[in-house]
Amino acid sequence: MNMKVYAATHIGKVRPNNQDAYYAPRPGETFAAVADGLGGHQAGEIASQRAIEEFARWLRCAPRPDEEALRRAVIEANLGIYRDARAHSDWAGMGTTLTAVWFGDDFVYLAHVGDSRAYLFRSGALMQLSRDHSLVGEMLERGQITSQEAMVHPLRHYITRTLGTDAAVEPDIIRLGFRPDDVWLLCTDGMSNHVRSMEMAEALTQPGSWESRVDALVKLALLKGGSDNITVLLAVGGEAEQ
Repeated sequence: MNMKVYAATHIGKVRPNNQDAYYAPRPGETFAAVADGLGGHQAGEIASQRAIEEFARWLRCAPRPDEEALRRAVIEANLGIYRDARAHSDWAGMGTTLTAVWFGDDFVYLAHVGDSRAYLFRSGALMQLSRDHSLVGEMLERGQITSQEAMVHPLRHYITRTLGTDAAVEPDIIRLGFRPDDVWLLCTDGMSNHVRSMEMAEALTQPGSWESRVDALVKLALLKGGSDNITVLLAVGGEAEQ
C-alpha cells in the first residue's frame, strides 16, 4: 500500500525542552508513530526517543503487518525503557506514551498506550479511535465530565498507562479496514488538549498541501495555548495523496 507521512514537532511556549518524538517510515516501510515522554532530567526525551527506536527496530524484523508482531514491538520497547530507568538513577520513573499505525494492503493496525491520540479522517469527518489511558479519560468514559471539562481539568495530565514505568504493559490494538482516501492523524496531548476534533477536521479540509495542513494544526495549538510540546503526524494513503 502506498503511504506517505507528513509530521512536525514543536517545543511549545512553556516547556524548556521537547519530550515528544515521532517516527516517519523509511522507503518500503508502512508504519509510523508518535510518543510523548515524561520524567525529569531530560528523561522524558530519552524515553520517547527510545520507544520510537525500539518499536521501529522490532517492526523491521516482521515480514508483514501482524497483530502479534505489533504487540511484541510495543512490549519490547517498554522493556527497554524500563531497564534503562532502573540502570540510571537520573532516569528513575521515566516513561512515555506510544501511538502507532501499521498499514497492510486494505487494513490498518493501531497500537496505543497512554494519552497521545489516533484519529481517522474519512469523508470529511474526524473520528477519535484511541482511548485515553488517563484519569480524565476514564472520567469522561464514565460520563462524570464533559469533553469540554476534560480539556481544562486539573488532572488531565495524570496518565494511567505508559511505557517504561512497569515491567509489563498491555497495549490497545485495533484492526480496521482501510479506504484509499483515509488519512490518519496521530498527535500528542499538546495538540488534543488545546484543539477540538472539529477544529482539527476544519484544518484538514483546507486547500493546500498536507505539509501546510500539518503546519496549520501546529500553529493552531500554539495560538490556543501552546502549554506543552506539540507533535502532529498525518499518514496519507492512495487517493488521499495530492
